[in-house]
Amino acid sequence: NNDERRSLLERCLSSETQVQTLQEKAGELRRRLDDAQAGLLELGRENQSLQIFSNKAVTRKWADDSQVHSCMDCEKAFSVTVRKHHCRQCGNIYCNDCSSKTIATAASKKPVRVCNACYTDLSQRR
Repeated sequence: NNDERRSLLERCLSSETQVQTLQEKAGELRRRLDDAQAGLLELGRENQSLQIFSNKAVTRKWADDSQVHSCMDCEKAFSVTVRKHHCRQCGNIYCNDCSSKTIATAASKKPVRVCNACYTDLSQRR
């Protein structure tokens, strides 16, 4: 009878230890799940932002060469020596000084000519 009690007591203590271990594991798994869900939400927001950015790049309209007579940044007049250059990101027209930088864009994996403002914006996104 005492042996049975001792055996039951040992099993009970062992079970309590196992329950405590399982509760600790469950708590750790809950924390990891919360972290994973927070990361997933952050990725979702970032994905949405990238889709909006990419959509703007795909649907951009290039400025009409015949309508633009001066740089859209510094307002330098275009001439035989001051040529027009389209920014491959925003589509506006700039002189060489205001669009001499190149960088990869959402629409092009290889570096393309962009204006100074788009270059700064694209550089900060990296």
